[in-house]
Amino acid sequence: MPVISTNTAANTAVRFLNINANEQSNSLAKLASGSNINKASDDAAGLAIATKISSDVAALEQASTNSSHGISVLQTADGGASNIADIVERMKVLASQSASGTVTAPERAYIQAEFEQLQEEIDGITESTRYNGQSLLNGTSDFADDTVESAPTALTGAAGDVTITADTTGVISVNGTEIEIKGEDALDDTLTVDDLVKMIEDGLHDKGVYTIEVENDGSTLTLSSLDKGKDAVIEVKDVSGTINVAALGFTTTKTTGTTTEKETTGADIVVGSTSADTINLSIKSLTTEELGIQKLDANGDGLDVSTEEGAAKALSVLDMAIDNISNARAELGATMSRFEFRSAQIDTSVENLKAAESAIRDVDIAKEQAQLSASTVKVQAAVAAASQANQMPQNLLSLIR
Repeated sequence: MPVISTNTAANTAVRFLNINANEQSNSLAKLASGSNINKASDDAAGLAIATKISSDVAALEQASTNSSHGISVLQTADGGASNIADIVERMKVLASQSASGTVTAPERAYIQAEFEQLQEEIDGITESTRYNGQSLLNGTSDFADDTVESAPTALTGAAGDVTITADTTGVISVNGTEIEIKGEDALDDTLTVDDLVKMIEDGLHDKGVYTIEVENDGSTLTLSSLDKGKDAVIEVKDVSGTINVAALGFTTTKTTGTTTEKETTGADIVVGSTSADTINLSIKSLTTEELGIQKLDANGDGLDVSTEEGAAKALSVLDMAIDNISNARAELGATMSRFEFRSAQIDTSVENLKAAESAIRDVDIAKEQAQLSASTVKVQAAVAAASQANQMPQNLLSLIR
């Protein structure tokens, strides 16, 4: 029904003009920003997912940096440990030279002078190998390995003296080193605890073993190892003869050391998007005291190569120190390898997550350009329709003229 008071056609045309103009504005905004989501109403669920992915990517990028820092710490520590290993090898050369019977006392004094300087240099390196102001190899940094290791010391025996005859002998093995136990020339001989201590010590030292200590507290004999940890072992067993381990009064034939982890060991490096994604970075102390190669003190602990016997002891203990340094460097290398693999995995995750976020958040330029073209045409059509609708009342007035 044609009327002039209400222009329904114009209202309809304007409504569609507003709709088409809004579509055109949205398309222009997406093309200008490059984003498919400029406001929450564009895609509420997609926005929530993309925001979560974006936060994970940011955390992973920082985790990648953390991993790189961890590798740098380990590389710095390994550099110092490598120098310490070289020094200990030189110390072994000096000990071997001093242990030779062709070297005189004055020459051993010169050897001892260099030996002491090298001992001081090891502690100097452990102090000066720093990362971010922290000494890495002396056990004082946040990365210090606080693991508690104990040596096997439980082997005790000879609570009472052992009476043997001249023709009874035996061979026992202490950690693979065979030692002969025998009486004196008398038909009946009382083998005291001190006698046992001397026989075992002499047997070990004759084979160049100084890492096992034999002690007598007045009534019992105790064997202990300078080596520590769960892999350190003291084992005494029979090899041959009529005097056996049981006859000597040993209550235990094999004991091992212990390794107790502590919660304060090392530092947890975050290498993921949550606090649970961590790698523990711990560095063992490589001081002369920790390695058992410190200067000789009043208690007889430490090394001194100014005598032939002291040099022989040093050779044995330095071998143990070299093993401990090698183990420490192996642990550094293993942790470094783990950081490198985790870093590569983080980079892959970041790449994939960014691709997933792009699929949700980024606009499809070709599709949106086509949408803009269609919206532009519809806006133009709506404008033309509104113009025509506004002419309809004028045409109706001609009927009453």
